[in-house]
Amino acid sequence: MTKIYAALVLWFAGISMATAQYVYHDFIDTTVATNLGFADVDFNNDSVMDLRFTLLRDTGTTGLMSVVYVSPLDSARIQVAGQKRGSYYYPDRLAVGDSISRSSSLWQGFATPSFLGYLDYRFAGQHDPFVQWQSPYTDGFLAVRRNVNDTVVNGWVRLAIAADGKSFTLKDAGFQAADDSLMFAGHIWIGVDENRSLDGYTWAQSADQIRLIRAQTNHSRSFAVVDASGRVFLRGTWDVAELSLPTHFLPSGTYWVYTEGVEGVWSFPFRTLR
Repeated sequence: MTKIYAALVLWFAGISMATAQYVYHDFIDTTVATNLGFADVDFNNDSVMDLRFTLLRDTGTTGLMSVVYVSPLDSARIQVAGQKRGSYYYPDRLAVGDSISRSSSLWQGFATPSFLGYLDYRFAGQHDPFVQWQSPYTDGFLAVRRNVNDTVVNGWVRLAIAADGKSFTLKDAGFQAADDSLMFAGHIWIGVDENRSLDGYTWAQSADQIRLIRAQTNHSRSFAVVDASGRVFLRGTWDVAELSLPTHFLPSGTYWVYTEGVEGVWSFPFRTLR
């Protein structure tokens, strides 16, 4: 059994939001690659494990089935965002900036009475059509909530599933310590994550815009501009070689551009001065 504890805790309290407390905690990336291997995650950093992620690799009567599923360690208090699709239950794969709140998602990612949610399910390499962790095989965010004595804590866990479905990696987590405002997937994660580079991608800043430049234009990419509190100021799709993002409306501060596509993830920070 692998237990993941917080190695780094950063508090962002009173940044543009007087009452909200957004907490990011990073742990050593944990990869599970053996059949029946699993790892437990404490997403809200209270020393109580919340979720178990399990891998079934090359198993079943034919040896052709590979599955990644998540289950609560306290089914009465832990939920994940998702719903029933077809015959089974599937957690939603969120992108950076997707909202997590009381009303933003259907919190039905676990089946009863087994309390399993399928992140990935393949037979002979073919996906169950309802699983959301499919190509592009980049990081996804699992929306999580814990309810203790009528106090709700919203959060997320970032993970990636290998392209062949035979391993997964748990990376980090974040949560909202007070259920008093909207939270987003990846909240403040970009602000502490190391810069990500991607061959052929550059950027340039002028007084009122950020220019994103790439050599290849045969694939669309999603992008987001996020501040240190995790608020998303711009979101969209990058289809052309050069994309200009306006910055004249942004208050002074540090922001992060995050883009994702089939080539991988690219992110970088920039500052504005007003």
